[in-house]
Amino acid sequence: MGLQPLAHLTGTALVYCITIACSSGFMLFGYDQGVFSGVIVTPYFLKKFNKPNAGLLGTINALFDIGGAIGAILVFIAGGYLGRKKSILIGSIIVIIGAIIQAKAPNVAALCAGRIIAGVGVGIDTTAIPIWQAETAPPKTRGHHMAMELVFTATGLFISQWTNFGLGTNNGPAAFLIPVLLQIVFPTITIVMLLSGLPESPRWLIGKGRFNEARASLERLHVGSDQPVDVYFDEMLEVVELEGVSEKSNFKLIFTSGPTQNLRRVFLACWMMSMQQLGGINSITYYVPTLLIQFLGTTRYTSLWVAGLTSVVSVTFALFPVFFMDRLGRIPLLIGGAVGQSICFIIVGALLAVTSPNSYSYGFAIIFFIYLYFAIFSGTWLAGSWLYPAEILPLRVRGAGASMGVFCYWMFNFLVVMITPTALQNIGYKMYIIYAIFNALFAIILWYIYPETAGKSLEQIDMHFARKYGGEEALRQIQQEMERKEMERKDHGHREGSEIGHLEKVGA
Repeated sequence: MGLQPLAHLTGTALVYCITIACSSGFMLFGYDQGVFSGVIVTPYFLKKFNKPNAGLLGTINALFDIGGAIGAILVFIAGGYLGRKKSILIGSIIVIIGAIIQAKAPNVAALCAGRIIAGVGVGIDTTAIPIWQAETAPPKTRGHHMAMELVFTATGLFISQWTNFGLGTNNGPAAFLIPVLLQIVFPTITIVMLLSGLPESPRWLIGKGRFNEARASLERLHVGSDQPVDVYFDEMLEVVELEGVSEKSNFKLIFTSGPTQNLRRVFLACWMMSMQQLGGINSITYYVPTLLIQFLGTTRYTSLWVAGLTSVVSVTFALFPVFFMDRLGRIPLLIGGAVGQSICFIIVGALLAVTSPNSYSYGFAIIFFIYLYFAIFSGTWLAGSWLYPAEILPLRVRGAGASMGVFCYWMFNFLVVMITPTALQNIGYKMYIIYAIFNALFAIILWYIYPETAGKSLEQIDMHFARKYGGEEALRQIQQEMERKEMERKDHGHREGSEIGHLEKVGA
């Protein structure tokens, strides 16, 4: 095990190592969300790339989102074949290549290429990582482990903002190169851990018919579990049989219902990721420095470090779901978050409607509710919106369905970033009223349409949809077949025991 020091780990220690590997990947995601906003205003950057105009700077930033969408599509096409670990490994390597290209870029074209390539890698990782985590974590603590990933996402944003702030007075190449090359650190940690003996998802292995490897993976993951490994293994086999009732390809299965209601569940995943972006998070992030300058009269330098405090708020409140998501459930947390965000937007919009420039009292009130919004989002939607799609999707289309959900995330991210400046200029405070209405509608949609997943195994979620939406007959047939096989296995074991006892008597 010299080359794979983690290959001996089992049980809780192993699950936490998987969480660390996943969290490093999501820390990169958070870091890349914030790093370029500080890089593109450095004197070295502006001089090297001939002072690109605002439109070109917006394009450089937005190309990362396009790359993320491409990465999600690649997982849709090849993720089911590659598996969870190989997909994450490839995504991490692509990010490193993209970061090096950005650092060495001699012109804007090469810089744009580096941004797209890095975005592709992050898109692959943000698609495959939640699936791997969901498929290896115990049902009772799955929310805890996946919420930890999003704490590290907020930490990545924190690191990027304060790295840029720390280099804010540096006019040399370090202010550009250090933030860009730091992108290499996070995927390197993930790569090293992946190659150190962490197991592949047992559910993916079972789906591929690699039953011995799947059982070995389950035995490592469920040491000390409250149920025997055979119970988990049989549940997974039953679901594979249930999904196998249809002879259609995995691609066609996405757009059909069947016993496990694939199309319905893919829609739930895609709309969850879309709601996260349409909830207004990126428009708020964009406008914080402007609000500080306009209503509090701060300098650009002060506005940057005060705005940077949003990442401190985000990291702090992202800890809440780590401890409470499994207790409170996913849907109550998301509904509460949507209602809280709606109230914050109503107040911010109302204050902006009646506030005159350089109004300290109104300005401080606006900033307070923006920070409150960040706290609510970080404590509810940040983790919940990424966790839910990985849980709700059935095995045979989990990779492809998650890819579609993440594609929706990146596309709506791109849309919000592109329209926010125009919306602020043309309709001003009304934009926040629109976001308030959106969030109120999301709370209603969640209440009526989205089932709870907390505390359930992924297989139990499959059974829920089969029972609720007309897959009872297929489910009953599969359960009868599983029971028959179980009786045959017990009968076979009983006969073997009798034969051994007979031989022992003869030998005596």
